Amino acid sequence: MISQPFPASGDSIALLRHLVSFDTTSCHTNLPLIGQVKAWLEGHGVPSHLSFNEDGNKANLHAVLGPAGPGGIAFAGHVDTVPVTGQDWSGDPFSLREEDGRLTARGATDMKGFVACMLAAVPDVLAMPLARPVHLFLTFDEEITCDGARVLIRDVAERGLLPSMCVVGEPTLMTPVTGHKGRLSAEMTVTGRAGHSSRPGEGVNALHALGEAMAWTAASARAFAEKGRRVEGFEPPHSTTQIGVASGGEALNIIPDKARAEIEWRTVPGDDAREFLARMEEVMRAQTESWMKAADPQSSLSFRILNELPPLDLPQDDPLAVLVRQVTGCNETGLVSYGTEAGIYQNAGVPSIVCGPGDIRQAHRPDEWIAATQLVRCDTFLREMVRRVCLRP
Repeated sequence: MISQPFPASGDSIALLRHLVSFDTTSCHTNLPLIGQVKAWLEGHGVPSHLSFNEDGNKANLHAVLGPAGPGGIAFAGHVDTVPVTGQDWSGDPFSLREEDGRLTARGATDMKGFVACMLAAVPDVLAMPLARPVHLFLTFDEEITCDGARVLIRDVAERGLLPSMCVVGEPTLMTPVTGHKGRLSAEMTVTGRAGHSSRPGEGVNALHALGEAMAWTAASARAFAEKGRRVEGFEPPHSTTQIGVASGGEALNIIPDKARAEIEWRTVPGDDAREFLARMEEVMRAQTESWMKAADPQSSLSFRILNELPPLDLPQDDPLAVLVRQVTGCNETGLVSYGTEAGIYQNAGVPSIVCGPGDIRQAHRPDEWIAATQLVRCDTFLREMVRRVCLRP
């Protein structure tokens, strides 16, 4: 538990130093950090609203600066991080180190740097003549399920406070990103019948069934690459699929009766991962489960969705895309293959874009760092976005 209070100033580096001192790895509670942010905002006269996960040990925070109502702009960031376990850090991952313009700590880039800039802007934003609200979204569990964003936006909608637009500050080197792939992950479980390997007719080999699923997935991956929908700007420019986790079997002379695999699809806008999953399930039931049940009616295949993240597809001529290009000075916008919470907000009816400080290549690595100059650019960006969207004409 961190005892010192949040910095009183609007210094984004000082705020980042405090934010990273909380170990908010996704497997831990984030309530100590959220509690101190809430208290810090209250110290500036800003009330905030919390929404929780089912266990009550993690919270989102939604605060509104200016007129308390819908519309205006939202700045969104998650406060959970990936683990440091097994990584070779040269110092304490939860203590910010400054050297040669680099700020090193877990979460510095992904994405407490943006959250620090959001908070640092609060005193300046409160001093502005706001005609429209500025929303601050802080979420939990982005690194594992993105359920925090789902809980938050549902809560915001139920309270009638949806913003008109949203900037998600994932690390893009302050370059606007208008599209990213969607992601769906699913678990396939196979139940066969055990037996001695010398008498294969008396068992149902779950790993053989799983092997057919692997072959189907590999063929699908090749089909995506050779003749799938192409959206130039993504790398690769087509949808992808793979089995990344598989298990089963106990010994070579035992027919395995259990097997499982985790499958993912990363889809370009226009492709539907649920359709791909449904097609796989249809084929597996017709071609694989049929021979399994012929040998033993108790054999089965089952599929379960583990997580789903919708794609982001903001039109290039959307007013938000035009505005962010103007403010950042970028003539073009980019596309990325990783997912963000922006697709969730877009699906809730809030046009969203991704633009934040830091380089995604530094995320999730040991000695994760962000350039101090990136925070400076983000500080300027946030204030200018507020001026252009929320001030009285």
